Amino acid sequence: MVVFRWLSNLICKNFWILFFVLVLPSVVKSTPLKNTDPLELYPNNIVFNVFRNDEIVGKHRVFFSKIGNDKVRVVAQLNLQVNFLSFPIYKFDYKSDAVWSYGKLRSLRSNQNDDGESLTVKVLRKNDWLVVKTRDAAFRTDIDTLPTNHWNAEVLVRDKVINTLTGELSSVRITNLGKEKIEAQAKSVFATKYKYSGDIAALVWYSDGGNWVKMQFEGKDGSSINYECIECGLGKK
Repeated sequence: MVVFRWLSNLICKNFWILFFVLVLPSVVKSTPLKNTDPLELYPNNIVFNVFRNDEIVGKHRVFFSKIGNDKVRVVAQLNLQVNFLSFPIYKFDYKSDAVWSYGKLRSLRSNQNDDGESLTVKVLRKNDWLVVKTRDAAFRTDIDTLPTNHWNAEVLVRDKVINTLTGELSSVRITNLGKEKIEAQAKSVFATKYKYSGDIAALVWYSDGGNWVKMQFEGKDGSSINYECIECGLGKK
């Protein structure tokens, strides 16, 4: 078990932190998006398979539901498990529960269990600010700051984001790398590829309609992490 614990720390413990900083803002204008209503963009919710070096290690799911006439609930879940010789050596479980109204974040609570280490991040709208709290700190940021959720492609025209893994603000730059053909939802589609740099390094793809359809980045151990779309709103609406 000492060997397994050492491998867990070496391979996984640090680079999975990168996972959740991955919902990033942009300082470069991108292709105009046709739709930012998540209930229309993702009528069947979102499901990604998560691969590490071509081996599936978990799933990322996002669920959308309407609350009353003007609010949308967004629940994101990420569940990962890395095995060595069929033994689980690392587990990561994350869940965030957010309420949106007219395109603005009203509240959010995220909980994570990083191989036994837990953390809760709370975000609450107060007047014209968002207040972010963890067990160790609290701060406020402007009302248009987005949390770490890739489903909302408006992040492409922002320059900061609330990191729901740490409860901190992250800053990035973004570059539009143009369109390319990818595989998403069991078919070939054209999507725009964006490169994130600065605090975070990643590649993210969006459809012309604003659907999040793919993601890729490199772990600190050099492994390749890929999100492959199982359901991302590309079917008939």
